[in-house]
Amino acid sequence: MKRVTASEARRNWFRLLDEVVEGEVVAIMRGGKRIIIRREATAKPRQSVPDYSGILTVRDADRADSWTWEWRGPEQDLVPRESRDG
Repeated sequence: MKRVTASEARRNWFRLLDEVVEGEVVAIMRGGKRIIIRREATAKPRQSVPDYSGILTVRDADRADSWTWEWRGPEQDLVPRESRDG
């Protein structure tokens, strides 16, 4: 961890930002307080596609183009129905 005063940080701000981008953690001291600047952690890449099969089940998925869902309000479930085009 690199430690600098607020005055040093002001004079070298863009160089410090470049160092943070490269992974350096910078502690800026101002008025007896320490301010930490670090690069945001990057999200780990997703390993595989999640299995959503238990969340929503559909009837006759092979004919999915001939039916749709109807919502009957917040107190009721989604209901499958024949589509107007099908």
